[in-house]
Parts: sequence; C-alpha cells; structure tokens
Amino acid sequence: MVTMEEVAKAAHVSRATVSRVLSNHPSITMETRSNVMYWVKKLGYEPNQVAQSLAGNRTNLIGVLFSDLSNPLYTSLIASILHEAELYGYNVIIGDAQREKAREASIINGFKRRKVDGIIVRPIGTPNKMLYSGIKIPMVSLFKQTQKKNIIISSEEGAVQVAKHFCELGHKNIGYIGPVRSQTGNNKLEGFRSELDRNGQKLKTVLECNQHETVENQKVYETISQYFQTHDPKKITAWFAHSDIAASDIIKALSEYGIHVPRDVIVCGYNNTLLAKKMIPTLSSVASPIDEIAKNAVSMLLNSINGNEEEELIHLNPRLVIRESTSRELFDMHK
Repeated sequence: MVTMEEVAKAAHVSRATVSRVLSNHPSITMETRSNVMYWVKKLGYEPNQVAQSLAGNRTNLIGVLFSDLSNPLYTSLIASILHEAELYGYNVIIGDAQREKAREASIINGFKRRKVDGIIVRPIGTPNKMLYSGIKIPMVSLFKQTQKKNIIISSEEGAVQVAKHFCELGHKNIGYIGPVRSQTGNNKLEGFRSELDRNGQKLKTVLECNQHETVENQKVYETISQYFQTHDPKKITAWFAHSDIAASDIIKALSEYGIHVPRDVIVCGYNNTLLAKKMIPTLSSVASPIDEIAKNAVSMLLNSINGNEEEELIHLNPRLVIRESTSRELFDMHK
C-alpha cells in the first residue's frame, strides 16, 4: 500500500505539505496542489477522505449545476470540469435543472444539505437574484453574472465573427434563426445585426425560435419549413443559426428542396458540438473555450473556498471554426 511519505518523496515536498494538500489548506498554492495530486493519482495513494474532511471541516465535494444537460455544450463542459476538479482531489455532484426554476432552486438546496465546499453554476435565463443572493458558500457562475465570481463568454462576440465571415464571402441576402430577446452580452442577434450594419449589410430575414430547444423538442425545422412554403429557399444565401441543432435542421429543410450546402446556400451554427464535426457537410460553428472555462472555474472556486472573497470577472472569447458548410473552396468548386 502506498504511503503519504512515498507521495511526498515523488513530489519532492514534505509529508506535511501532502497532508495540507489533501485537507485543502489555504496556504497551498495551485501549482503545489496540482503537483501533489498528480503523484497521488499516479501512485494510487488512497487517503482517508473521512479523516481529511473532518480535519479540514470540508467534504471535498463540488456541486455543479447546469440549466439543461441536453445541450451538448454543457455535457462537454461537465466532462472538463470533472477532470479539472479531480486534479485537486475533489469529487463532483452534478445537477440538471432541465430549464425549470423550481428544480434549479431544489438542486442548490440539495447541494447545501450535502455540505458541498462550493458550487459551479450555469443559471437559467435571467438569474434568480433571491436564490443566488442567499447562497452563502463559495460559488462561480458561468456565462451570466450572479455573485462575486463570474466567467463570461460573449455570444455577441461569437455572432460578430459569423457576420464578418459572411461579409468576407460576399453574401448580401443573410438570415438569422433563433431567439430575438436575450441579455446583453448573450444576444447573438444583436451582435450579428450590428456587425452586418458596420459592413453596410442589412439582415434580410429573422425567424424567431426559442433558444432552449433540445433534440426531442425542436421547432427550427418546423419554422424554416413553413418559411420556405411562402419564400424562395434560395433567396437567403447565408443562414446563421443559434445552435448546431438548429443549423442541422436548416440544412435538412434546404436539402428537401434540392438546395446544396454550401454550393447554393451557406449555414453556420453555434456551440461547436460533436454534431458540427460529424455532419455532412461538416458545420461551421462558434466554439466556446471549454477547457479554459473549466480550468478558470475550478481555480476561482478553490481560491474562494480557501478564503479569497475578492470579486473576479473573467471574460473569455469564443472563436469561429470554419468548416465545409461555409467553405469558399467548396463553393467555388461547385460553380
């Protein structure tokens, strides 16, 4: 059986340092914690978690709550957060609010009862101020500002990149399908329209669809199909969809009219999910920096758990990943 002394020797630290790492002592730096936890895992050391928790008055548990885990973006992010938390000796309890405010509150209260050391949350819609102001344990909010520790990824900036791409390709008849009312900073339509205006272009068509559809509850295909019944499907030559799922339904509807993507019409999605990489044609999409979000979220939360209550706001930038569905080369090849 591997001992604490063997971990200390491999990590080139003292036994006391290993003990402090395992009890999440606030004096330990992130670098030291990461190094020690690497050797704990590599050597297969199994600390007495109950004793460690009692000694540090901690559970080594993090609650992670997402608004809707049917969104492939959030499932990818959960996996990255799990990996990052494990590096620091934390276990994760996952909650899925399924876009229900009552369920969101119930899960957070459940986290409190489990005495988690901290919470990482992606709130539903406009954050519930009463709910989040009442959370007295360390918390990091993703995508929306709630308390002191927040990580924001601007959907508007992602939409700006799509608009620039469409204009660079010379498209003038441009359409958007998705939500039309969102919070500042997460308003794809606003960012998209503003950048088109800056390039001297006007958004020709806006089709409203709820932002929170899942594969099972999808209205985009129905909406775009109804639109094509009364409008020439080739009139709009470039579509920006609020999600990869929505973009796939646009391509499906276009194909039923014999319209080729990207030869006749180009389509771009959002979230850069596995779907974007597996579709035919592969889908251009805006990607959030998943691993960077997870690393910052866990680091901020551990800082807070260890007593750092300073306000932190990190802005991370999305990036447009260009694939076949908006490819100039494929378009030129089919001319």
